[in-house]
Amino acid sequence: MIKRKILLLLSMALMGISSIACSDDETNDITPQKRYPLTTFSVAVKGTQADNISYYHGKIDQTTHRVEIGYIEDANIITGVDYTLMSEGATISPDPKKFIGEWNKEQKVTVTTEDNQTTTYTIVLTKFDEAMKNILFFDNFSVDGNPDPTKWVLCKKQSSDWNDEMSESYDQAYVKDGKLILKAEKINGEYKAGGIESQGKFDFTFGKIEVKARITSYPNGAFPAIWMMPKTSVYGGWPQSGEIDIMEHVKQESVIHHTIHTHYTYNLGIKDPTNTAQVTCDYHDWNIYTVEKDENKLTFFVNGQETFSYSNQNLENEAEMKQWPFTNENPFYIILNMGLGGDRDGSWAGPIDDDNLPAIMEIDYVKVSKLDK
Repeated sequence: MIKRKILLLLSMALMGISSIACSDDETNDITPQKRYPLTTFSVAVKGTQADNISYYHGKIDQTTHRVEIGYIEDANIITGVDYTLMSEGATISPDPKKFIGEWNKEQKVTVTTEDNQTTTYTIVLTKFDEAMKNILFFDNFSVDGNPDPTKWVLCKKQSSDWNDEMSESYDQAYVKDGKLILKAEKINGEYKAGGIESQGKFDFTFGKIEVKARITSYPNGAFPAIWMMPKTSVYGGWPQSGEIDIMEHVKQESVIHHTIHTHYTYNLGIKDPTNTAQVTCDYHDWNIYTVEKDENKLTFFVNGQETFSYSNQNLENEAEMKQWPFTNENPFYIILNMGLGGDRDGSWAGPIDDDNLPAIMEIDYVKVSKLDK
């Protein structure tokens, strides 16, 4: 009798355990997965190499519908957007890709699901710096050593007057004590000149470029320049697609030069409107050289004072005359260099004074910003 009771109790206990286990399994099977309209959100930023992209993922609060992205102070470095929605039939408006180049600290997007339910999310750049909003490019050369490889490359040695002595070495183009040093010197009988450019790293169509620079050593033959060249040949090879010389100095003159080169000014030789100006300034001291570039005019400044402008003539036969290659389809990149002249025919900078080398130009900063609307 006792054995029978014990067996009955054991049997009931086992049935209870089995029932509980089955109940747990059923509960797990029927618990729905919570699905949210916006599942992930991230932005892409160019990395330290040209082909290297980093992604910064947003922290999504599905209660407040707030998406927070840290780290990024300068929203202009954002090159792309990636996100996932609850289902293929869901849509997001406005398209977050439209924010690129126009980011604010906060942006709102609305996700609409297949059943026409809408949810508005606020995307927040928590580190956003308002002062950087209109800055397209900035380098204040704050780190000693080679110039920032995400922004600059060395100028190549070629056959033109300005680059035929390029060293293609950071020995003549380096950052020290918060300044870019561009040097031209003679080593073991060979001329070596320094220069960097933003080709392949940064270019722009319309905006304002400011370069703070000084020329601390300028023997005869020195050829320092701050200028821009086109990324592509919208009208053809030089000078048809344009050249913008923000500052050039030669022959120990008391002036610096602004110049515009195009097919219209160079090949056709038309100087109305005038394509060049000379400005007297203390070039051996710090000056801010500036160009504002829009679809109708190039306006030059030295230390905030307007010094020269060159206007779009809106010619009916523009395709033939090529007076205005400075269009939205023709972005320009930046060149900073200390060139050397020589004894060759046509060298604007003239013979080189070996005894007073090196020639040196220093750059404090380069800034490109959007134009005021």
